[in-house]
Amino acid sequence: MSASLTQNCTSEAQLEKIIKGQERKFRWRDDWPAMEKELMEAGTAAIRLHEEKKNETPANQPQ
Repeated sequence: MSASLTQNCTSEAQLEKIIKGQERKFRWRDDWPAMEKELMEAGTAAIRLHEEKKNETPANQPQ
C-alpha cells in the first residue's frame, strides 16, 4: 500500500496529507501505528530520492 501512495511524494507537506488521509480510513484498525510507520518510512525515502534527483546536474552525471 505505502509504496504506491508515496512513490511520487516530493515534500513533507505532501507526505503529511497522505498520512492524514490514510488515518481517516484506517485509524480504527489495531495495526494503524505500524501502517503509519511504514508510510512515514516509504514517504521519507521517496522525498530523499526526489531531492537527490533534483540536485543532480548534467555536469555531475557520467557520460
